[in-house]
Amino acid sequence: MKKRVQKSALFLITLSLWAAAAFAQTPGSFRIVPERANPGQEIEIVYDAAGTILNNRKNVRAVVYAYRNYKWYASDLNLSATGKVWKAPYKVPADCGIIAVKFKADTLVDNNKEAGYFTMFLDKDRAGAMAKGAYAGWGLARSPKYGMDIPGYIKFEGISDSATYHWLNQEISFNQSAKSVLVYPYALATKATYKNDAGPRLQRVLNYLRRADASETDLLNARRILLRIMQDKAAADSVDQVMLQRFPKGSLARLHAFKAMPVGSDVNLLLKANRQFLIDFPEQGGNEEFARENRIDYPTIYQNIIVLGAYADKNYAELDKYIGKMPFSMLPTLYYKIVEIPFSRKEVTEKALLPVSEKIIKRIEMLRDNRPDEYAYFSPEEWVKFVNGSIAKRILPIHAHLLNTAGRYQQALAYANQSKLLLGYTSATLNAELASILTHLGNKPALRTLLEKSVFENQSSAEMLSMLKDMYIKRTGSEKGYDQYLNGLRNSAGGEKMAEEIKKEMFSKPMVDFAMEDLNGATVKLGDLKGKTVVFDFWATWCVPCKASFPGMKLAVDKYAGDPNVVFYFVDTEERSANYKAEVARYIKDNHYNFNVLFDNKAKDAKATGEVFERVCKAFNLSGIPQKIIVDSNGNARFITVGFKGSATELADEISAMVDMTKTGK
Repeated sequence: MKKRVQKSALFLITLSLWAAAAFAQTPGSFRIVPERANPGQEIEIVYDAAGTILNNRKNVRAVVYAYRNYKWYASDLNLSATGKVWKAPYKVPADCGIIAVKFKADTLVDNNKEAGYFTMFLDKDRAGAMAKGAYAGWGLARSPKYGMDIPGYIKFEGISDSATYHWLNQEISFNQSAKSVLVYPYALATKATYKNDAGPRLQRVLNYLRRADASETDLLNARRILLRIMQDKAAADSVDQVMLQRFPKGSLARLHAFKAMPVGSDVNLLLKANRQFLIDFPEQGGNEEFARENRIDYPTIYQNIIVLGAYADKNYAELDKYIGKMPFSMLPTLYYKIVEIPFSRKEVTEKALLPVSEKIIKRIEMLRDNRPDEYAYFSPEEWVKFVNGSIAKRILPIHAHLLNTAGRYQQALAYANQSKLLLGYTSATLNAELASILTHLGNKPALRTLLEKSVFENQSSAEMLSMLKDMYIKRTGSEKGYDQYLNGLRNSAGGEKMAEEIKKEMFSKPMVDFAMEDLNGATVKLGDLKGKTVVFDFWATWCVPCKASFPGMKLAVDKYAGDPNVVFYFVDTEERSANYKAEVARYIKDNHYNFNVLFDNKAKDAKATGEVFERVCKAFNLSGIPQKIIVDSNGNARFITVGFKGSATELADEISAMVDMTKTGK
C-alpha cells in the first residue's frame, strides 16, 4: 500500500511539473506577457530566435493554434523584430483555454523540437482554476493516438495513457459541460490506465450516458464504449433498442437505411435510392461523428446524385442543387468525374463543360476564401496554399483551356498563371495552354519566355517547338543557327540525369514472337525485323493518354526517319468494335501521322483484340497502355516504358535515349 501511495505521489508531482511547464513559460525561446493571462485578454507573444533553427532568419512569422470549445483553430501572426527577439500582440479568444505556437521562416519551422510551445490560461471567474479547455488541450495535444491533437504540429509518440486520463479527468471535473464532448477519449484513457480494473469506472460513465433523459449523442457514446472498449454486444444491442424507440428517425435508423441502399450498375435505381435517402434522412440534425465513423458520407451521396444525374439525364441540374453542400475534399473528385473525364474522352462539348467547370471553380474559390471549420487546424495562409496546390496541376489547366476555347483569353490567362505560380514551367500541358492563350493575346515577349523556359524544362509540345522556330526565323531572318540556339536552351544537366536514370532500366529478354497485319494487310513477323532496332508502341483508339503521346512519338519517328536500322511500329490492341481497322486508318490519316501500324490478333473466343499484347504482359509482368518496348537487333527487349507523363519533347528524348543505348548496347 505504501509503495502505491509513493507512486501516486510521484505521479502527481510529475503532472504538476508538466502543468507548470505549460502554464508558466520560463525565460527561453518562447514566452507570453503577462505570464499569467485570461481568455479574452490582450497579450504579447515573444520569441527569441537565438539558439534555434531560425537564428539570423529574416521575416519570422508564427501560427497560433487556439483551443476553443475543444477544437483547435489556427491563425497567422505577423511578428516584428528587435534584434533576434520577435514580438506580436495577440488577443486571446474569449473561449480559449490554451494556445500552441509554431514559428517559421521560409521552409524552416521551429516547434520546440517536436515538444511544442504551449501556454495555458487562467479562468478569470474561478480562482486557482484553469480556463475551460486548458486541461484537455494540454493533454490531448500530446496524445496523438486519441485523434484530437493538432494535425501536423508535432511528431510525438505521446504521453502515457495515465497522464492523458489525468488531464481529461481534470477537465471534466472542472467543466461538467465537457462530459459529452470528451467522454469517449476519457473512456479510452480509463481503460488504458486501469486495464482490468477499469470496469467500475466505465460503468459509472455508462450509467450517466444511459440516464432517463440522455440525449441521442450520449446514447451513441454509450453504444460506442460498449462495442469498442468493453466489447459487450448484448448491452450495446439494448442501447440500440432504446435509441430506435426514442429516436425513430435518428442516427441508428439512418445507418440501417444507409446500409440497405442498393449497389450495382443500374444508374436509375441508384439515383432513385440516393434521392430517397436524402428525403428520409436529411443531413441536418444527424450526429456528424457517428455518421463519419460509420461512413454515412453525405458528400458522397450528393456526388452520386450529381454524377448519376449527369449521365442519366444528360444535364447538370443536380449540380446547381447540391454544389453548395459539397465540401472541399470532394470537389477535385467531382471535377474529375463530370469535367475531366468527359473532356479527355470528348464525350461532352467544351462549350457545355465550361459552365459546369465554372460552378465547381466558384465553389472552390468560395471555400478557399472562407476556410471551412473542418480545416480549422490550417492557418488562413496555410489553407490558401493547400487549396491552390490541390487544383494547380489538373483542374486549373483544364479550366483555362475551356475559357481559352470560348475566347475568354484574359480569364484563361489569369487561371493559367495561377497554376504556373506553383508549377512553374514543369507541366507540358499547362505550357501548351499558356502558349495558345498568349498567341491569341499577341503577347510575343511573354510567349518567347514561355517557349524558351519550356524547352529548358523539357516540357514542350511539337506545336510549341514550331512556334519557337517561327519566332527565331522572324527575329533573325533565317533558320541558320536555329539548332545551335535550340540546343543552347536545353538543360544539359537534366538530359544527363535522364540518361543515367534510363540506363538503370536496361535489361535483356527475348521479345515475344508474333505475326500481325499492317494497315495494308501485309503480315509482319518478329523474325523479319532481325538486324534492326525496333520501337513497339501498344495503343488503342479509346486510350486517351495513348493518343496524347503520339505528337512526342512523331518527333522520335521523324528523328530516325533517315536511319534504315531503326523502325517504329504502333500496335493497335484491345479493340472491340467491328470497324476498328477503318477507325484506326482514318485517325492516322486525319492527324497526318507517318506511322507504321500493326493490328493485334484476336485470341480464340475473345471479345476484343489483344492476343500478342496479353502474351507481352505475361512475359514481362506488365499491364496497361500506352506501352513502349524497345527491341535490339537480336530480337531482345531492352527497355519498356508504360504511361505518358504529358510532355512531347520529354517523351521524344526518352525514346531517343533508349534507342541509342539499344543500338550501341550500352
